[in-house]
Formats: sequence, C-alpha cells, structure tokens
Amino acid sequence: MQSRLARESLYSLLAAFFAISCNLAAQGNSPGSFAEHTEKAAQALRANDMAGAEREYRIILAIDPQNSQAWTGLGVLLYGTGRTSEAVPALQKALGIDPSAANAELFLALSQAGLHDCNQALPVLNKYFATEPTGKLGRLTGLTLLECDADAGIAMPALETAERLRQLYPGDEDVLYQSAELYTRLWNQVAGELMARHPDSYRVHQLAGEVYEAKNDYDQAIREYTLALERNPKLPQMHYRIGQMYLHEGSEDVDDKAMHEFEQEKLIDSDSAVSDLAMAGIEMHRHNLDKAKSLYEEAARLDPTLVDAQIGVAKIMVEEHNPDAAEQQLHAVLVEHPDNPEAHYVLMLVYRGQKKMSEAEAEMTTFNRLQTEKNETFQTRLNALLNGTAAPDGASPK
Repeated sequence: MQSRLARESLYSLLAAFFAISCNLAAQGNSPGSFAEHTEKAAQALRANDMAGAEREYRIILAIDPQNSQAWTGLGVLLYGTGRTSEAVPALQKALGIDPSAANAELFLALSQAGLHDCNQALPVLNKYFATEPTGKLGRLTGLTLLECDADAGIAMPALETAERLRQLYPGDEDVLYQSAELYTRLWNQVAGELMARHPDSYRVHQLAGEVYEAKNDYDQAIREYTLALERNPKLPQMHYRIGQMYLHEGSEDVDDKAMHEFEQEKLIDSDSAVSDLAMAGIEMHRHNLDKAKSLYEEAARLDPTLVDAQIGVAKIMVEEHNPDAAEQQLHAVLVEHPDNPEAHYVLMLVYRGQKKMSEAEAEMTTFNRLQTEKNETFQTRLNALLNGTAAPDGASPK
C-alpha cells in the first residue's frame, strides 16, 4: 500500500520538505556549517535529488542530533522514497524530541499504515483527515485512511471515508478506483455470506444470473434466472432480463420467446415501462403499427423519462405518413435530449420525406457527429482500461 501511494505522491510531499528546510535555515543561532548544509538540502530537494537531500539531513543531524525538524524532514523523505521501515524510527525520534511536531505525527501514521500497522495509524489518520486542508497531503491522508478502513473490514467508516473523498476530490481517478475496490470487496463479502447461508435460495440464483449476464454468457444466465423464478415466481425483472437475452441471442423464434417473457413480466409488474418498450419494438419489427404505438405510448406514460418510447411514437408517425406530428414529437424530445443521435436520425427521415433536403442533410451531419463521438468515447474508455491509463478529461460516456 505505502510504496505505491508514496511514490505517486513524492512531488506532493516536496512542499513539506521545503517548509521544513526553510524553518531550519531560519534558525538565527545556527553555526555557519549548519546553515550551509540546510541550504544544500533545500537545493537538493528543488532538484529532486533525494539522495543528496538525505545526505545533507544526516549531516545536519550529526551537528545537532536533537533537531526535531531535521528528523521530521529525513523521515518524510524516507517515506516519500518508499523506505517506510526506515522512516518510522526517524519520525518517532522527531516526536520524542517534540511531541507537538504535526508533520512527524502524520507521516508516522502514514508510514505505519504502509507497514500494515493500521491499529496504530487509524486514530491519527482520522484526526488529520478531518482537519487537513483540501490538497495533495489531505488527499494522500484520505486515500491511506480509506485503505486502512477497508482492511479493518468495518464497512461504515470505510464508506464514509470514500464518500468524503469523492466530495473533496470529485472525479479523482485514485479516489474512484479505491472506492470501486471498496465496493467490490464489500460486494464479495456480502455475496459470500449470502451463498454460505442460503446456498439454494432464489437470491443466489438471481445473483449468479447477473454475474453470467455481465459476462455475456446468456445461456447460463437464463438457466439461473429460471431457477430463481422457480423458487420465487413473483420475482420482478427476471422475465424482462430473460426476454432481453433472447433478443441478444437472435435465435430463429426470438420474437415469440422474448414476447412471452415480457408478457410474463407485465403480469408480475404491471408498471414495467421497459417491458412495454421492448414489446413495442417487437411489434414494430412485425409491422403491427397499432399495437406498437399503443405500447410505446403506454411506456411513455408509465415512465416519462423513457426517451426511447417517445422516439418510438415518432417512428410510428413516420410509418403512418404523418410527418408533421412526427416532427413536432421529435422537436419536443430534442429540447430535453439535444445529443440523442437516434432522435436526429428519425428527424432526418422526416425531413427527407417532406423533401426538406437541406434540413435532412443537417440532421444527418449531426447524427454522424454524435455517433462518431459516442464510438470514439467508447474506444477511448476501452483503450484506457486495456492499457491501464486514464482517459482524457471530459471523455465521459454519452
């Protein structure tokens, strides 16, 4: 834990090194050689010469073994360069000389956490995370505290630390990554307890189905969801998810099999707007326009935020040769969702049918741009995951 965080944060710690060096240099009663080595330590730090800075700190301590600030500077330097076990005694020496040395106390706790001694580190990390100003050192303190909280296996403090970190450092990749690791660890713990205590329950089969579905193993996912339904026939979302997987598989009688599942879902949950939307798509594919339109309208009524249902109604209007109504419907959609590529594509069809070729061309250009951006964003995210690099700022999914 410590080695990764310390090396990533080395530049963040230089500010602390400089502050310590300046304090040393300000001592008016220091002998000439003392002040000279203090300035050399500061110069080495500015040049990122950690070996040179360490050498000067040790010379300073040979001149004045009771200098708490020099011990603190040496300890922080050792921590920052990944030599955690050496940092601990240096920082303990600083605190023994001056128990009020705040930098020494904090970096001793960071070092102890790096050596997996979180019992000693946690009280101090909690204190400084609550009081440290927002910045690089506060971020490092919070990330280390989050790892200690997670290792302690006590869910609530870890979740509270993760939430506070996300508030203080929104979008920070390390904060998001460690939060995701925490949630995954908690998921694994709770899922393991569920399987141990209720090995053949509908919830276990539901959970297994979700795992297989995430892996695109649809056959196995359908089997697990079916087992879940055998144990709890009223379990919502199962028939809908099975229906969606049939559509993904694309078997010969896919429409009939999927439609049956969506109909079963509606018997369990009459307010399932997504089931109405899925059935509307099937009826549209069968060219049963009246049924499709009724289902799209019902889906939009049940869930006014379901933009695909609103676009579906416009598609029906196009098929019914009612371009003016379709145009009005799509403009209403685009007011709320200006970057929806499908809405622009259907509007292009409307304009083309109205012989408004310049407007149709403009909509097609917008559609192509939005689709390209969407594809590029997906590829960027995929490459970032595969290569272990961060995606560029602002490259968020559409």
